[in-house]
Amino acid sequence: MNAKDLLWAEGKPLGGLDISLAYEDLELNRLCMLLFPSLGTEGALSFAESLLTDDGETIRMRQAAIRELLARPALAAVLEKLLQAMNEMEAAYRGLLDNPVGQRVTRMDAAMDSVKKAVIRLERNLSQQAADIREENAADNRYAQLLRYTLFRKRLAALYTEEMSLLLDELKREPCSSLPLQELSRWAEECAARDHIEQTAEILRRLEAEWKGIGAFAIDVCLDSRRIVVGLEVAEIRPEPYAQRGMLEGAGTSDPKDGITSLISFPQNGSGTLFQEYLLSQVGYEVRGQLTKLRDALVKLPLSGVEELLSLRDALLYYTGAAGFCRKLREKGSAVCAPSISEAMTFRYTAARLPEQSCTGILPVPNDLALEPGGCILMTGPNSSGKTCCLIMAGQLLFLGQLGCLIPAEAGEFSPRDRLLTLFAAGESKTGEDSRMGMEVQRIRLLRTLMTSRSILLFNEPMTSTSAAEGAQICTDLLTDLARQGIPSILVTHFNHIWPGLEANFAALGLSERLHSLVMAALETPEGVQYLYKLEEAPPPPSSHARAVVAAKGLRLEDMLSGLSARGLDVRPSDPGWDRIRGGIL
Repeated sequence: MNAKDLLWAEGKPLGGLDISLAYEDLELNRLCMLLFPSLGTEGALSFAESLLTDDGETIRMRQAAIRELLARPALAAVLEKLLQAMNEMEAAYRGLLDNPVGQRVTRMDAAMDSVKKAVIRLERNLSQQAADIREENAADNRYAQLLRYTLFRKRLAALYTEEMSLLLDELKREPCSSLPLQELSRWAEECAARDHIEQTAEILRRLEAEWKGIGAFAIDVCLDSRRIVVGLEVAEIRPEPYAQRGMLEGAGTSDPKDGITSLISFPQNGSGTLFQEYLLSQVGYEVRGQLTKLRDALVKLPLSGVEELLSLRDALLYYTGAAGFCRKLREKGSAVCAPSISEAMTFRYTAARLPEQSCTGILPVPNDLALEPGGCILMTGPNSSGKTCCLIMAGQLLFLGQLGCLIPAEAGEFSPRDRLLTLFAAGESKTGEDSRMGMEVQRIRLLRTLMTSRSILLFNEPMTSTSAAEGAQICTDLLTDLARQGIPSILVTHFNHIWPGLEANFAALGLSERLHSLVMAALETPEGVQYLYKLEEAPPPPSSHARAVVAAKGLRLEDMLSGLSARGLDVRPSDPGWDRIRGGIL
């Protein structure tokens, strides 16, 4: 068994969701860090991308496992502990692979090397002797490998038996209901029987009592007249650490620099590797009898399930990360649901919230959001009222849904997409060759080459760098064309006046039922505009309350006009445009 068996229906990866053009706009890298924080920003996003799917069976299978882990926090805790232990297990397993000679050192080798070393000790030239031994051991580090191989195998066996015992005990408390955890339980029982986990654990306890171990060792250092290390010798090996690790700790004081004046630094250049390998070889040689005995006993222990267990790391990382994310949402007070798969709607969410803010900040106001296949939503409202957050929420919920994760909502359904495409207001090109509008037009052209009827497009205030009339016409034509091709889309804009044109175009196509206008509600009070952060289905409002936003920053239109007049500047008081401004359109 491997991770694919637990992550994919029938163990076969199917489908996906292309987010390559959307992850920055929708802040998916930050969302993935909440799911898989141990992987880092890039690693978490890459890992999530590898798991995205449009396969309904896979999505439902993952949802069931996450729901079960939420209902069984003790099992989730065991899996999290197992995942942490697997990092150390992987290091120990690599240590075995990197030290293959350590498995082949025989007691006859040890006897012959004892004779050889006795002869070397008869030499009178200590510095030459040390140099010869150091060079020999750098080339033939069998005892260094014996030491590392034995200790790595001992640690690997201990971790494997301990974690498997904990996992089995928890899985046996009650039958698992989800397919991934049922498969995990079946595999764990088979491994326990095959590797005799209980007997192996008992043997390890006996070996631990017999093995004195290496807690610390002391060395004699041979220096030449220039204080260069020319030889090292292991002077003592102890099963327990020294009370004082070295002169850096100080002599009976809390000052770590006490006595540092007489300290000679160990070589930090390339030759330091030779000294280190020599010391490990010497330590391994000095305890060769115990090491070979311990190694021979460890090699006999059945650990056939280690490689399979390590291969499950991605599955455990996904399920513990997704369950932990959902647990945080619940702790914050957000509802959590498993959205169903439905071809009848592109998506429909009830009382949904922006995932990242719901997990880390003040719980946002919930909103209902629905979009049918080939439908179009025009989202308008006051400045700073939460339109962009709702657009990001729509994309993030779809992303979580196709990851097989639960979402922050009371209820939900969606139809899996093949591509998540976005266009957020762009800046100018880095070379300065293209304007902001030029960059957006290039992006639209790219989106048109990639989109299919299974895609979804999210636009956030495009075409604001040109005139309002031209920008509004481009947006109207774009949304109409997408509807004609049956591609669902959402447009956040301040071009409120495009609504009548959109209504006429959709009516001409016979698609009026697919066009929706959602407005972020706000109240005008004597103290200013009060944002409700609540979507309402209504025609676009006549104003985005831009003047109220400016006034909230301490700047009023009347003050601007009077200030210009006081400076003798022509403010064109006869221009009818000023009457419109004063009338409250802005």
